[in-house]
Amino acid sequence: MQTGAVALIDALGFRGIWNRHNSQQVLDALKDMKDVIEAKITNQFATQPSFQCSIAFLSDTIAISMALDDPRDDYDRVGSSVLYLADVVSWILEHSLRSKVPLAYRGAIAIGEYELSAHFLIGQAIDEAAAAHERSQGAMIWLTPGAKDRVSNILRNNPRNTHLVRFPVPLKGGDTFPTFTVSPLEQARGQDDANALTQTLLHTFSSPQVEVAIKRQNTIRHVRACYEWRGLEIPQDLLPLDP
Repeated sequence: MQTGAVALIDALGFRGIWNRHNSQQVLDALKDMKDVIEAKITNQFATQPSFQCSIAFLSDTIAISMALDDPRDDYDRVGSSVLYLADVVSWILEHSLRSKVPLAYRGAIAIGEYELSAHFLIGQAIDEAAAAHERSQGAMIWLTPGAKDRVSNILRNNPRNTHLVRFPVPLKGGDTFPTFTVSPLEQARGQDDANALTQTLLHTFSSPQVEVAIKRQNTIRHVRACYEWRGLEIPQDLLPLDP
């Protein structure tokens, strides 16, 4: 088995998406996502053999892994694999929000041993990510405790040396876990582009059901934190109405 980081993510509201989009459009968007992200991973890491990145698709669920082969004794290969994996996840979030069928993803990133292929997902990191990836009450991809601790240690002396965003993630059952999250705005090309991506993201929460409204509210809180981390101006319609 390899040792590194694994992300498991899926799309909120995917069940019943056929009522909002033509089925062929949905399939075409998912196939395009697979082709584009696989090609980007190949192009990015083909000349960097120390980066071992794999990805597997099953409908709207995506598993991505990252392991680093670095000989330095003072290098945290596992913690650093989380940071690099988060960047790959941000590519998926950006691509989806620019797609003809945009999707809002939630999920979790865990660390440990794993094996990931097109047909098999096994190992400690897979189990931990699988147990956590549906727990967030909003479109958030968050670091589980082990992954969070390794990243915190890396960033101890340089806390802003990351694209990850600190945020108290609301979980099912009413708990909140302060951790790091992957920003859906990481790949935004500036203020206007961030605003456009945000509007697309929030538009995916179109159901009037209370559960969906709660996830939308939590997603807005998360997006505000992402604006602040990027140093961008938060749009007025995202500011809280409370005095």
